[in-house]
Amino acid sequence: MDKKIMYVIVAVAVLAVAAAAVFMLANNSSENHESVSFDDTRLRIYGNANGDDQIDKTDLNIVKWIIDSNNDADVTKHVDWQKNYPLADANYDGKINDEDVTVVQKIINKENTRMYYFNKYERVTYVNYPISDKIGAEYLILQLLPAIKSYDMLKAIDDTTPKNYSNVYPGVENMPVMGSWREITIESLSDLYNKGTIGTFMQWTGGQNVDYIWDKAVASGLADKMSFVIVPCQGPDVIQGVLELACMLGDQHLSDEYKAWYDKAMGLMDSIEQKVGAKKTVTAVRCYSPNVSQMAAFGPAQGPALWFNKVINFQEAYVGKTNFTNIGSVENFTASATDEVVVMFQKNCDWEDFNDLVEDYLSQVYGSTTQFKNEKMYVVDFEMMPFAAGPAGCYILAAYLYPELFDMEDALDFLQQYLDDFAVREGADARAGFTYTGPGYSK
Repeated sequence: MDKKIMYVIVAVAVLAVAAAAVFMLANNSSENHESVSFDDTRLRIYGNANGDDQIDKTDLNIVKWIIDSNNDADVTKHVDWQKNYPLADANYDGKINDEDVTVVQKIINKENTRMYYFNKYERVTYVNYPISDKIGAEYLILQLLPAIKSYDMLKAIDDTTPKNYSNVYPGVENMPVMGSWREITIESLSDLYNKGTIGTFMQWTGGQNVDYIWDKAVASGLADKMSFVIVPCQGPDVIQGVLELACMLGDQHLSDEYKAWYDKAMGLMDSIEQKVGAKKTVTAVRCYSPNVSQMAAFGPAQGPALWFNKVINFQEAYVGKTNFTNIGSVENFTASATDEVVVMFQKNCDWEDFNDLVEDYLSQVYGSTTQFKNEKMYVVDFEMMPFAAGPAGCYILAAYLYPELFDMEDALDFLQQYLDDFAVREGADARAGFTYTGPGYSK
């Protein structure tokens, strides 16, 4: 057979196979795009059509596929995107069309656009993408910046930060103050924005407060000038805040290292729960004062407690409480506390002074109790537990509570890995200032 004829036959065959493949993809596209569970999605930004941890060409293709499918005369090919792809509506206008394609493409290209997201308080709000890297942040949420290795973006703080966290966050005592926590005003933010100090505000209100400033920001027009970031920053949902902040900044790779550590940590958390089986019921208290009147317990629904749920069960009396519960007296504590007690220690001090301060406070408040005398009060520092380092705190608690299953040295090594990669103060040492290692407690 003539070689030219053979080449033509082969070429036609290849084209036929390719055409068949395209036809099959077009007619079986629903099999190539799995539906998305909103509850399982960690990056809750509109435009993240496939619900993974980034916005990219895959999302662009899904949005285009939804448009093509829903324009087909055959209604059996139509896609219920609101049910199966709830974040595909990139411009959040209630429909999927070419405008959504444009928004997703702008996000990929890092071009200016309005970015809608599902915020911490389960409202849909927006930022001006990419958000400014001149950031003002309330005290708990600012810990997302070290997690994406962008602490240098912090330019303003609330008045709580330098009072309580100057040992954790270097330089905050010299930064402009936006106002009091939970009471930062549109006026103070506008002033800092107009001065060029900040272009983004990261809000965390805590307790039962909600996004107290967003509606005012919209009404005043400030929301269209600077960005308001209201994302999770406590407990296992911290990964949402990390991923969303990096995406909003226009550099999704900023979250890569923390995401890798977090996913490893969550595997560890699963291991803890599997090994422990039936978790112990343990009293959990907060300690930040040597004053007995400040003795307070907390339950599983509070932000600082969200990580604790991985290793303990809380006492029934505190289940459902959304704020700290004052115990009132040593007698009340003695009558209600379990034999082992978890202590979240919250006090600004130099790390070399941590053990002495913990022992001083505990001895003054709990010195007469059997839990203190029997060395059954297990202390973890507040710097870990509500925050991105929470899994390491859980590991340490597991080593205290279940020593036959977990080794304290391994737990401290795990914390050290976090400190080496994400702590912003130099010389952070997992074995100095994160858990009480007084007499009888060191492993």
